[in-house]
Order: sequence, then structure tokens, then C-alpha cells
Amino acid sequence: MRTATLLSMALLGLLLLRASCNQEDQETGSSSEKQTETPEETPAGDAPGDTGNEEPEDAPEKEKTTEIEEEKDVMVLHVNNFARALSENQYLLVEFYAPWCGHCQQLEPAYAEAAGRLRAEEPAMRLAKVDAAEERELAEEFHIDSFPQLKLFIDGDRKQPVDFTGQRSPEGIITWMKRRTGPGAPVLDSADSAARFIDSHNVAVIGFFDDLESEAAAAFRQMALDQSGSEFALSASPEVFQKYEVKSSSVVLFKKFDDGRADFGLPDDGKLDKGKVIDFIAVNSLELIIPFNQKTSQKIFTSSVRLHVLLFINSTVESQTSLLDESKTVAQKFKGKMLFILIDVSDVIPEVLTYFGVSTSDAPTVRLISMETKKKYAISTDNLTSGSLAALCQEVVDGTAKPYYKSQDVPEDWNKGPVKVLVGKNLESVAFDPTKNVFVEFYAPWCTHCQQLADIWEKLGEKYAGHDDIIIAKMDASANEAAFSEIESYPQIKYFPAGGKEVVDYLGERNLETFSRFLDAGGVLPEEEEDGDVGDEEDGEAGDDEETNKSTEVPTNKTKDEL
Repeated sequence: MRTATLLSMALLGLLLLRASCNQEDQETGSSSEKQTETPEETPAGDAPGDTGNEEPEDAPEKEKTTEIEEEKDVMVLHVNNFARALSENQYLLVEFYAPWCGHCQQLEPAYAEAAGRLRAEEPAMRLAKVDAAEERELAEEFHIDSFPQLKLFIDGDRKQPVDFTGQRSPEGIITWMKRRTGPGAPVLDSADSAARFIDSHNVAVIGFFDDLESEAAAAFRQMALDQSGSEFALSASPEVFQKYEVKSSSVVLFKKFDDGRADFGLPDDGKLDKGKVIDFIAVNSLELIIPFNQKTSQKIFTSSVRLHVLLFINSTVESQTSLLDESKTVAQKFKGKMLFILIDVSDVIPEVLTYFGVSTSDAPTVRLISMETKKKYAISTDNLTSGSLAALCQEVVDGTAKPYYKSQDVPEDWNKGPVKVLVGKNLESVAFDPTKNVFVEFYAPWCTHCQQLADIWEKLGEKYAGHDDIIIAKMDASANEAAFSEIESYPQIKYFPAGGKEVVDYLGERNLETFSRFLDAGGVLPEEEEDGDVGDEEDGEAGDDEETNKSTEVPTNKTKDEL
């Protein structure tokens, strides 16, 4: 299902991630959709637009030998030197990538930095990469179905590599490697050692167990290997139990912010549920109000909390920062149900504001997003108080809140040209006019295929300008939304027939002749076009390249009367 991964966006995840990196994806042809919910990977396969029939370039291919070359401290591997690399390196982390993958390109500088630092600090730990789009034999051997995939090979064992589960940043990669190859979580056998451990980390997670050889302790140790965002330790010392007032086996998270600690008690059977503990750590290792930045983004993206409250604040305005302080009581009340995220409009990527229809002058303002339903909610700036924020949050939890849909103002000359200009505020009144057949292109200004379509669409408008019952229109769907229509790809074209008939998703060729035949036939695609392959003609899911026929997975068609 295409939307689960892109909004799983986590919805805020890809909302913000896409807003901050969609320009690169549009240029590189990468997609953030895959079969598992990982917004940092692209499905394996041919490069976008690759038909498999193109003639190879004349440049001679360099002979592959067992010699190992390096690029920025990263070993370049292929089928001929892979075995040698495994035999010569005790710990080898290998990135399987594709040159055209946007997420691979985004990872490249962080991966290279981690490779250089590890080479200097820990010579036994090396990083390598494999062009899996070219090295199909290796890709098949290690079941590479998305890009990038990272696998750790230990002591030359190619049968059971360890999947990388850390953060894709230099610190995240280094921390994960050291944790996976080191002695594991330390044991704290005194109150002093526990105090030093807690004081030396911003977030410290300690497992308190009566028996360090128990199944629960073993599960805690295993879990700690994969959680690179926090530091872990264990203790069975009565002295440590007493100092921190722990009465029974528990996992305690100590932090240098908010309330200072959070406790997770094990059930009476003493078993440790790793999933629940991971969720507990994810929720409590973040501040009550989380500043959105590169360091916090992955924790936000991967959080199991599905409601996100975005506080747009200008940190240079004192009255707005005081509102932020007041909002902490609301965040505490809904902790575990919602994530509260601070977006400083004085220091934020402009695309983030554009996506939410917020300008710097709108601050302070709030947008609340449900990752499950994709619905957004808002409070006007004039009515924003900690009380109104709490009320909105409760209404969303109760399911009684009214969704918010962003819209530009209606242009004064919206209906003067041959192509009518629609926005969120006038889309419904125009598209659902029962006396008109309305043909609408939903586009994004940055979409290259939308730009290529612009002249054709203008000519179509000119051609039907004299038809009283036909309207040719367009709407910037990146800046406007509607309750009845969720646009997931650009360009997306819809036909709204007169008389309350079923709305039609146009799937034919995008040229003047086919558009005209479609309109002249009353919104019916010419028979020879219905089953045709319209080709790789769109920028995909709000910034992600996919074939046109895949973009048809949109909400079920409805009639004008139903809408």
C-alpha cells in the first residue's frame, strides 16, 4: 500500500522529511516508498526511466580484480573482491546502494565521515559499499530489495550478516558499530558507578534486575545492541536499587530534561517485552516539546505515537516563547498520546512552512496531524492559548475535531484566462457546479512533468474557451487541499462531470488530441487508450517518481452529489 510508507511519511516523518529533501528526490528520481515502513529506503529495481533497452555507453569498463579500491575511506566492493574484503576485516559494514537512489545520495556524506573516523579510531571496523544495481549476484545473495541496505559482516561470515538498525548519521553509525562489536551494556555494581554513568549521558537507560542471568536481562542486553539513540547499562546491586528507590525489576530512563526520569516496571512474571520497552524509551527519551532538527528527526519519524502537534513559534519574540512554556503542561497531559514538536519559523527550511500553509507572519500557530488518517487540524493565531491547545488536542483524541485544509486566497482574476485558477477555497464550488463539466489538473510548481504539461493545458483551455458547459482548470495541490480529494501524485488530472455523475480519474495520454477526444466523448477515454501504457510520465507521490498507472491508487471515485 503506497500511502503507508510515505506517510508513515511516519505522517510527520515524511511530511517534514519530504519538505526538507523533496527537491533532491525530484532531481535524482528517488522514491521513499518500499514494502516495509522505512522512509529512508527506495525499492530495488532499475533506475527510474530505465527500460532495459538502452544501448550501453562506449566508455570501456574497468576490469574488476581482487584489488580493493577506496573512495573517501569507504572500500568499493564487487563480486571479485568481496570475499577478500571479508577475510581481511573483522568487522565490515557494507552499504548496498544504487547510484540513482536519492536516499543513497543523502547517506553518502554521513557514511564517508563515519568511515574516516572509524578507520582512525577503530581499525578493526571498516565500511564498504556495493553498487547493488550492477552487482546483481551479490544483491541476490544478500536479499537486497531496497536501497540503501546496510549489513554488518563479522569475522568473514557471509551467511548471517547483521542488519543495520542504527541512525543513519555519522554518530549513529559509529555508535551502532561500537555497540555491536563491543562488550555490550556495562554492569553497574556500585552507586558511584551508576551516578557516573547517568551524569555522563543526556539520556541513560538502566535495567534493574534481581538476576543478571535472567531471560529479562538477556533480552535487555540484546535490545540495547540495536538502540543507538540512548546509552544502556544493567545493575543487580542492592546499593544501586536503594539509591534510585527501585523496588523490583524495572527499566529506568534517566534524562537531563523535563521530569528527569521515567520508570517501566516489569510484569509479575518478570518477562521483558522488548517492543513495549522500545516504545517506552522512544516516548520518554524525547523532550515534552521536541525541537525539530536533524538530531531529533529520526526519533520523530519512527515514533509509535501517531498524533503530532506542531507548534510554529518565532523564538526571537518573547511573548511566543512564553506561550511555548505554557504549552508544556498540555504536552505533559497528552504524553504518550501525542508528540509536541517545536518548529522555529525564524530558523526552518521554507518548504516545511509551505507544506503546512504557514508563513513566518502566522506564528504563533498550531497544526495537529494524524498519521493514521492524514487529517490536519489547526488553531487560528488569534485564538491560540494553552487552553485552546488543550481543547483541540482533546477533541482530536475524542474524534470530534473539524479537520483543517490549507488554501491560498482566491485570485481576483481566477476566471479571466482560458484556464481557471482554483484554490482550496473555490475548488468545491467550481468543480461541483452541476451545470458544468470541469477538467482539473492538480499540479506542483516544482514538478518537471507538470511544467512540461503547462503549454498543452493552456492550449486545451483556449480550445474549449467557447464551450459554456466545459471548464478547464488547474490547482496548485502543493499549496491547497480539499476534503473530498487527496492528491498523492503530480500531475493528477480529474474530470468532474455535470449532473452529479461519478468523478473520473484521467489516465490517458497527456496530449492535446487525447484530452480533446476525452472531453468530446463526455469524459470517456478513447477505447484504444483505455488499456494503454501511458509510460513513466509523472513525478510520483508528491515528490517521488513512480509509473503513472501506479498513481491511480487514489480514494474511491465518488459522485458530485456524494461529495
